[in-house]
Amino acid sequence: MSKIVKTILKTLKIVLTVIVVIVLGAVIIQRVSNNKVNLFGHGIYTIVSESMKPEYEIGDMFLSKEIKYEDIKVGDDIVYIGKASTYEGKTITHRVISIDNSTKTIYTKGINNTAEDPGIKYDQVCGKVVYKFLLLSIFSRLMNNSVLFYIIIFVPFTLLVFFDIKAIIKDKRALEQSKNKLCEEETQEEIEILGFEEEKKEKEEENINQDINNNNDNNDNNVNM
Repeated sequence: MSKIVKTILKTLKIVLTVIVVIVLGAVIIQRVSNNKVNLFGHGIYTIVSESMKPEYEIGDMFLSKEIKYEDIKVGDDIVYIGKASTYEGKTITHRVISIDNSTKTIYTKGINNTAEDPGIKYDQVCGKVVYKFLLLSIFSRLMNNSVLFYIIIFVPFTLLVFFDIKAIIKDKRALEQSKNKLCEEETQEEIEILGFEEEKKEKEEENINQDINNNNDNNDNNVNM
């Protein structure tokens, strides 16, 4: 596999991993906290109904920011906790249609709804929608569709992880083979050194024996004389 392909696959894996972790993290935080976790006055929410179509689709994720009562304007999309009728305890994202400053009551309505919501008080407001995450919204909708999630996210991500693990195993085997080869070379070198020392020892012994024989011959010659 060429270096370019490896680089592309590695980059894709990193990007997919980051996106999946961010989306899963946001979804888990939302579900565990029931949309009650705000960081520095900001919260992340997901559209779960068609009441705000065509502005927001089911699965769209957006960022909200805490807002003062006097800064709320007609036309703002706000997030609030419902207290009346079927809205009780639910996190609602609807558009402000009117404000009664005399009673400090805010009236909202889903863009796609015909009836307006029951009036709410400021203490129910979580924040104002300030940004819709385009990329996260796409992946959030994919996650809601099991078939598309499997084809577009799960399969490619699994393949990338598979090839990454395969590459790690291959590198590990290559490292082990390199170590084994090095050990064999060191062993062979030790054998050669031992052989050389043995040969040297034999030669020294041969020279000693030769000297002894020469000395014996000299002694015999001296005796005959």
